[in-house]
Amino acid sequence: MTEQQYADMNKPGEIQTQCLRCGSCCRKNGPVLHLGDLKLIREKILLPGDLVALRKGEPALDNIAGRPVLLTRELIKVRGKNQNSWACPFHDPQSNLCLIHQHRPLQCRLLECWNTREITAAYDKNTLSRNDVFSRGSAMEEIVAVHEQKCPVEAFTDLLRQDMDSPGKKSRDINEMITYDERIRRVFQGKTQASAQDLDYYFGRPLKDLRTPLEAFIRQRFS
Repeated sequence: MTEQQYADMNKPGEIQTQCLRCGSCCRKNGPVLHLGDLKLIREKILLPGDLVALRKGEPALDNIAGRPVLLTRELIKVRGKNQNSWACPFHDPQSNLCLIHQHRPLQCRLLECWNTREITAAYDKNTLSRNDVFSRGSAMEEIVAVHEQKCPVEAFTDLLRQDMDSPGKKSRDINEMITYDERIRRVFQGKTQASAQDLDYYFGRPLKDLRTPLEAFIRQRFS
C-alpha cells in the first residue's frame, strides 16, 4: 500500500471500518492458537518449527491487561521472527501481506484493530495446549509428561526465588533441573533429528533461557 492509499483510507474524521494492511499487528506479535487451529497443525500448514509452547508458570505479556504475567495455563504460540522479536514470521514486510492468509489462525481472523470486541472475548477461551495435539498414550505424550514432571516451570521459579533470598541455597537444585532439561532435549534431538526450533514446540523454551526473565519477574513482584 502506498502512502497516498493509506492517507485516502484514513482521512481525518472518517471512522475506520476495514483493515488498512499496514502490518502493525503482525509486526507486534504473532497469534496464540486455539482449539479450532488444531487442523493447521494436523494439515502441516503450521510445522513444529513455526511454533513454541509457552508453559504454565512462564512470564508472558498479557495483551489485554497490557502487562507481563506468569501464565496460569499452557499456550501454543506462533514463534517470533527471531530471538529478539515476537513479530509474526508469516508477515511479508515488503507487501504487508500474510503468507498463509487463507489458513490464518483464529486470532488473526478475529482481530480488527478498530474494534477489538471479538478478539477480547475469545482471547483466553479454548486455547490450544500440547495435550490437545499429542494423542493420549502416544510416545510423545509420555515424553512430555516426564519432562513436565522433572522440569516444571513453577517449581523452577520457586527454586530461583529461594536462591535469590538466600544466595547459593538452591544453586545445586537449579543446575540439576537445567541439566536434565538440556539432556532430554539433546537425547530427543539425537533420536528424531528435530531442529533446535522444533524443541521449543515439543518441550517449551529451555529453562536456561527462562532463568533471566523469571528472575526479573521475581525481583519486580517481590521488591
